[in-house]
Amino acid sequence: MEERSGAIENKIILTTIDCIEKHGIVGTTIRRIAEMAGINVAAINYYFRSKEELIRRCMATTLANAFGLAGMPDMPGLDSRERCAAVMLEILQGGIRYPGLTRAHFHKLIAEGQGDSMLASSINGFIKDLGADLRSRGCPMEPKSLDAALRQILSMVLMTALAPSLFLPDEKGRASRGNEGRAAVDRLVALLLS
Repeated sequence: MEERSGAIENKIILTTIDCIEKHGIVGTTIRRIAEMAGINVAAINYYFRSKEELIRRCMATTLANAFGLAGMPDMPGLDSRERCAAVMLEILQGGIRYPGLTRAHFHKLIAEGQGDSMLASSINGFIKDLGADLRSRGCPMEPKSLDAALRQILSMVLMTALAPSLFLPDEKGRASRGNEGRAAVDRLVALLLS
């Protein structure tokens, strides 16, 4: 019974993440989630007690996926610049691939002017972990300078993921899916990680 309970809970979380991607935070309702998951509203309320708790769990899950350095490929043999560029490109591509989730993570900050502590905590942990990883790969920068450089690179990556057509436009003004993201990340990493 506990295994089935976990499967239902996981199905609700995955469906909610899909709903957020398609409809945004505001358009994600318990009724819509239940319909997409093929379950009744009571089941969602049973497992999560409130929409806010369900959204919080989904945001925690997707933030851990986006900024969990342990979940990214190890990439042995890369020096610190190559590793930084590869990790940042992974975040950029994920943000562009899932624009609804990317916007959802910044919803409170952008729409309401409220800093999201879950987002801030995830980013701060990511910067700390990536800095340690880069130092283990021979990055000579002192910790405060490395921290500032990583924050600048990540800021560019996140803004580009939020608005790719502004930062990676093709000749028609649409978001380009080519190597422009890679080139932009590589240039910034080369500039800031010296």
